[in-house]
Amino acid sequence: MQREICGFWRRAASFFIDILILGLFGILLGLFFSQQFVVLGGWGRIVGFAIAALYFGVLNSRILNGQTVGKKIFGIQVVDENGQLIDIWKSLIRYSIIGVPFFLNGAQISANVLHSVWLYLVAFLVFGVGLSIVYLLVFNRNTRQSLHDFLVGTYVIKIRNAEMSTLKRVWRFHYGVCATLLVTSLCIPILVKHLSQTEFFAELLDVQERVQSLPTVAHASISDGKTTFRPVDGDATLTTYIKCDALLSIDETANEVLAAEIADAILATHTKSSERNVIHVALIYGYDIGISSFWRSNSYSFSPAQWKERIKNTSEYH
Repeated sequence: MQREICGFWRRAASFFIDILILGLFGILLGLFFSQQFVVLGGWGRIVGFAIAALYFGVLNSRILNGQTVGKKIFGIQVVDENGQLIDIWKSLIRYSIIGVPFFLNGAQISANVLHSVWLYLVAFLVFGVGLSIVYLLVFNRNTRQSLHDFLVGTYVIKIRNAEMSTLKRVWRFHYGVCATLLVTSLCIPILVKHLSQTEFFAELLDVQERVQSLPTVAHASISDGKTTFRPVDGDATLTTYIKCDALLSIDETANEVLAAEIADAILATHTKSSERNVIHVALIYGYDIGISSFWRSNSYSFSPAQWKERIKNTSEYH
């Protein structure tokens, strides 16, 4: 095969244009279907995946000359090893190989996944496949094929330059790196399961489960940490904290009673929460469909003693 392979930066710029177009379309959809996206919760990313599949699957196929809008602007297209445009089914498979890790990354993962075989699949796709795709895009200079190109036998070439060059072989070292990434990704679930059984993380999971049992909380993330403030003059100040980001199914971000209920759940479940300097509670409402997102939030930060007083006042009020 003799073609001039598209370089990294032109391909990246093309992808940026395509993501921008999908993002604008996602924002437009959000104006009309925001509540439906909120109801879908973490499953909303399937909507974004399907829209992106339609965009990349159709446009990168022979139906529209193997060119998305970004590729058309930069004069590049997707072809097979014979220099021919690909059919829509191969294009959809090509997209799915890169799309699935992208939309899984950052998705709301249930704590139940930590104790199931699904964790291995998620880790393999997000870390193994995802990192392999990025690695090959950056370092495979001979053919500029990434993992999704390898698996379906495609190339991204320039079409505005009449000069052709002989295609070089892929450096075998790249295969070794990708194999290492894929195998290593299967070790991540083992580490996650080990950490989840330690007292530190097990307690955080208990807090998460307790908070998520509240009626309007769809998903919660809990962290236990510390920050250090170092002024130019004076001693450093250490602040310990427990932080809870609560994703709500209805817009109650201004509900101080709900924030107090979440703080009460933290204090009742986490044995060392009263020893922390601050407990942060963030009430968050919105959606994320992968191609666009919208969030509204309010944060409430008080010391454990202040939270206990607020919880007491809330109980007396009701």
